[in-house]
Order: sequence, then structure tokens, then C-alpha cells
Amino acid sequence: MLIEYAKGPSVELAFDKRLHSYKADDVIVPSATQVLGIISKPALVPWALKMGATWLERNMFYDDTSSSEGQGVFHTKGMGLDALIKGVKAAYKTKSGDALNIGNLTHEWLEKAIKWKLGEGEAPDNPTNEGVINAVDAFREWVKENDVKWISSEEKLYNRGYKYAGTVDAIAEINGEYCVIDWKTSRAIYPEYYLQVAAYAKAVEDMKGRHVDATYILRCDKTTGMFEAARSAEPELSENFKAFLSAKFLFHRMKELK
Repeated sequence: MLIEYAKGPSVELAFDKRLHSYKADDVIVPSATQVLGIISKPALVPWALKMGATWLERNMFYDDTSSSEGQGVFHTKGMGLDALIKGVKAAYKTKSGDALNIGNLTHEWLEKAIKWKLGEGEAPDNPTNEGVINAVDAFREWVKENDVKWISSEEKLYNRGYKYAGTVDAIAEINGEYCVIDWKTSRAIYPEYYLQVAAYAKAVEDMKGRHVDATYILRCDKTTGMFEAARSAEPELSENFKAFLSAKFLFHRMKELK
């Protein structure tokens, strides 16, 4: 696709959906999310352990009738040790896969809804997955509480100066401010999200030639149906972008050292 800029030459941006990678004028460039993958996520380790323990608990039962001495025995529902170890190790993948599926379905619904509002395509069907229903309800509540004028959805971005790409969930005027928005269905708003939307904001400014007033991280809770909106404006927005560039420098340096 050809990325047009308010000032200067256009750029041919190619996106490989299977590899989730970008090329700008045939040169591979990192995405904003790929850059931020360099940041350690320590909360994932205890979470993965918890998922393994939960899986083990569900796949074992205590039999207090199996011993003549009155000492019960734990059984593993017919599974051997290898299967048991494999199940514990893979438990977090199943859980994260379920969460990823809800996140993808929510993103797809929101994209269709916004494009329908913009006169592109048809209105999406009501979701049937409980988690997606809750997330969509949270989104609707946020829209009700704000004056939102949609500009685009799922727009591909490329920053020519810093050479990174990405896909912004939405651009909109929110309560009179020109904003970029990123949807989340995660359990919380994590620090690296602020860096991600700041990167999108600076790419939008490069492309559109218009100052971004604020960024929004809109977390749509897939369990409660409630929303959490985190808005950032100057000077925080610029500080978040500086942190993104630091992560980008580390990302490239670590690749060079491999």
C-alpha cells in the first residue's frame, strides 16, 4: 500500500500478515509492538506458574478410601507422569490463547463498527462470545460518555524519521481533541502501552502533518464489561515517545549483538 504524507514523498509499505512484519520501500522495518517486546514482563512468570498450578489442581483428585491406613492418595485421572508434566507446562498457552482470541474478536468487531460509522461496509453482527460481549459493552459505555468523531480505523502507519511501522486501532476527535486510540482487553493497563500509543501518535503526525493532542488507551474488560481509559497529553506524550526510542535503540543493539 502507498502511504501518503502531508509533506514529502510517499512510501510503499508492505505488511506480511502471516509473519506480522513490515517493509518500507522493500526494507524490513520493526513494528512498534515488536520494538516493545524487548521490555521485560516479570508479571508473566508468576502468572504462568499460577496457570500451571490451576491446571494441575483440575486434573488431580484426592481419594481418601484407597488406603487401608487411612491415608488418602492423589490420582491424576489416568494420566502418566509425562502427560502431567506436559499439561502443567502448556497450561499458560491455552489460557493466553483464549485471551488472544477474545482480543482479536473484539478488535475485529470494533473495526467493523467504526468503518460502518464511517460509511464503509455493513454494521457488525452482535457478538456471541461472552468475553467479547463484555468488552464491546465496555466500549459502548465509553462512547456514550464522550463526544467521539471517528476519522479512521486500523490504519497502517510508518514514521519516516525513526523508521518504524504499526497499525493504529483508531484515529478520532475526542471531546474536540485530535487523538489516537488503542484498544486493550488485558487485565490491566501496562506501562509499555503508553509507549506504544506515543509511537503511533508521532507516526500519525509525520503522515498527517497535524499535531496529536492526546493518546488514549481504552481497556475494555472482558469479564466485568467496564472500561478504563488512560489519556496522555503533553508533556507526558513526548516523554513516552523518548522512552519508546530508547527501547528501539536497545532492540536494534540486541539484534546486532546476536
